[in-house]
Amino acid sequence: MGGFTPRTLTLNGRVVSPAPVDEVFPLFSPEGERLWVPGWDPELLYPPGVEWAQGQIFRTHEAHGEAVWVVTRLDRAGHRAGYHRIEPGRYVAHVEVESCAAPDGGTETEVSYTYVGLSADGNREIAAMKQDDYEAKLAHWATWIRAHLGAA
Repeated sequence: MGGFTPRTLTLNGRVVSPAPVDEVFPLFSPEGERLWVPGWDPELLYPPGVEWAQGQIFRTHEAHGEAVWVVTRLDRAGHRAGYHRIEPGRYVAHVEVESCAAPDGGTETEVSYTYVGLSADGNREIAAMKQDDYEAKLAHWATWIRAHLGAA
């Protein structure tokens, strides 16, 4: 089983929100994102009856098919979470979210995605990803979060 070299890429950015960190950080949970991401509809699989926990598995339906997510780290007190998002046959994304209180009383959330290709198709998709596009995506997130918080 040789010959394939996965392409990797890390994209980093920040989302600034006008609300306190204890209110904003939970918005980056599977159920929290349902409140502000248009069309976000996670299916919580394991463990049953849990909304957000380390080791939790859930899935979403994406433009290219299904994505399986695993909560790899959850530190509620430290406002940090990590996820692995697996899109079979395409790529794996390691997602890190860290929120902190901003001096103005709002919240700054660092969000990074590290992509690892699983196929030639996944490598091509990763090669097409650009930091500018990622920053534009996070700007949309900030707009949606502000609208959810009533601060649009």
